[in-house]
Amino acid sequence: MTESQGRGNGVDRGGRLTSLQGAVALAAAMGVGRFVYTPALGAMTAQGAIEAETGALLASANYLGYLLGALIMLVGRRLQQPWPFRTSFLLLAITLALMTLPSTAVWFVARILAGLASAFIFVSVAQAVASRRDEGVDPGVVYAGLGAGVMFTGVVGGIAGEQPWQTQWWVAFGFLILALAATWRFNPAPKPVLRVAEPSTESGGHELDTSRLEPKRPRLRASWLLLLWSYGLLGAGYIILGTFLVVQVDEEIGGGLGPWFWAVTGLVAAPSTVIWRKIADRVTPSLAFGLTLVLQVLAGLLPVLVGGIVATVIAAALFGFTFIAAVMLATGMINLGVKGEPAKLTALYSALQLAGPLAVMPIIGSGYSGAFLVSAAINGVAMLLAFGLAWLQRGTGRAAAK
Repeated sequence: MTESQGRGNGVDRGGRLTSLQGAVALAAAMGVGRFVYTPALGAMTAQGAIEAETGALLASANYLGYLLGALIMLVGRRLQQPWPFRTSFLLLAITLALMTLPSTAVWFVARILAGLASAFIFVSVAQAVASRRDEGVDPGVVYAGLGAGVMFTGVVGGIAGEQPWQTQWWVAFGFLILALAATWRFNPAPKPVLRVAEPSTESGGHELDTSRLEPKRPRLRASWLLLLWSYGLLGAGYIILGTFLVVQVDEEIGGGLGPWFWAVTGLVAAPSTVIWRKIADRVTPSLAFGLTLVLQVLAGLLPVLVGGIVATVIAAALFGFTFIAAVMLATGMINLGVKGEPAKLTALYSALQLAGPLAVMPIIGSGYSGAFLVSAAINGVAMLLAFGLAWLQRGTGRAAAK
């Protein structure tokens, strides 16, 4: 074996290990830590532990905490170190245990802290993964962990649906502790950007002309703004769709099958990131991102224009196939050259995610068709912005996907 082959094998092994650790982190922090609430809420409501209005407020509390965490990460890049990462994991686990206490006030605080901790973990993983692509880290594998975590919560919710509602929270707590052990040596610090010093003209060297090596600044700024607002609007569009599709499927199918639907959503979502990663390698991430939004729009329109259980289930499958992949593609576009990009993206995404369900509350009294149309309209605007980004980046080829 040559020296270069040895280094290559080391990079591959290190990249695979980091990818798996990142996948476990997202499965725990996002798939379980945030989204266990979806199936657990069904059991809590059915057993009289909570009312629907309180459940909606607790969901908003989690979105608020997620927004606060993203904002802190905007100015706290030094927090992307092992100990803050591990502390966030422990805090998130504690909040899951606190949800077993019969106190609405405790639940409210716990869900805010859970959102904050999960934002810390997500931004750290997203930034670390995006900056370590040359080390063999595979975003498709990392973000598949989020779908696997969603599937896990759905399966647990389906199996434990008749058990005391605290059961799902204790199982989630145990999962977080095991995940913390598995990711203990994960390094969330982003890889530093190496800058090549230019030869000084005073010492006889020649000034390096980088005008042909870097994109023009106006195009760079326009690309960033298109990505920022496209991804931000998706935060509102996707959460409206995800929230009310779950409810509609449960109402149309009945039989307490909501958690199993959530499990199927995760099952579809888990391999979707690998599939979309391959698509991005062929067509560029910005175009792939736009295509995920096409399917999100279709998912919002199907229950309204076609209707019926088949259309709703197909819409749910399209939602599962795209909502995590869109996050992976958007946060992975580090070629736009904006410092702290994942934190900025996550901040706007989470702000509009908080506003989305609140905006459609006045129109869901007689059904969910209005909410689905609003979701499709918002995602439609996001789609147009994403295709504008793809057009602006034409000529860059597949370099951004590598």
